[in-house]
Amino acid sequence: MTDSLLAGWSAIAPDATFSAPSDCAHRAARFERKIKRRNILEYAAGTVVFAVFAAFGIGAIAVGEHAIAAAAWAIVAGVAAVMWQLARRGGSLDRLPEEPCLEHLRRQYRQQHAALRSVPLWYIGPFLPGIVLFYLAVGAGVAREIGWIAALQGLASPAAATFGIFAAVALANWLAARRLKLTLEQLERLG
Repeated sequence: MTDSLLAGWSAIAPDATFSAPSDCAHRAARFERKIKRRNILEYAAGTVVFAVFAAFGIGAIAVGEHAIAAAAWAIVAGVAAVMWQLARRGGSLDRLPEEPCLEHLRRQYRQQHAALRSVPLWYIGPFLPGIVLFYLAVGAGVAREIGWIAALQGLASPAAATFGIFAAVALANWLAARRLKLTLEQLERLG
């Protein structure tokens, strides 16, 4: 029976080969290192943004700019929410001893795909209240001096740049999720 299956398989795909089990383990380890490096970079950036906006909030309170301080602290809260979500959604999954390597790799890809696909919700979303509050606070302060029309005109370029960056981050993560989905589909076809 085994010989007839091997002969049939060989006739259908004479150039096909099996990959070594170590290839899957190497691929999984490489993907886990990539996740770890990305997350370390994200945590480092989050720490810097957290510290800068916390100091900015303290400075704003010191000079009596309470609305700007509230915006800075809302951004700090957004950073904390993003870091928590990154740990929850974007971390590497533990290997299960009973799980075949290929299934572990599929689970990793599924988790990372879901995290990348939902970046607008958990990565960009927590920053929006603080950013909007910041632009409103700055706009109101400037409007007291030169009027709302001039204040809004002055805020248009910085706001467009900020929201353009958010759009670029969302697009980059959507594209990465799409590539990961294609890879996952290839793995799913393996069985």
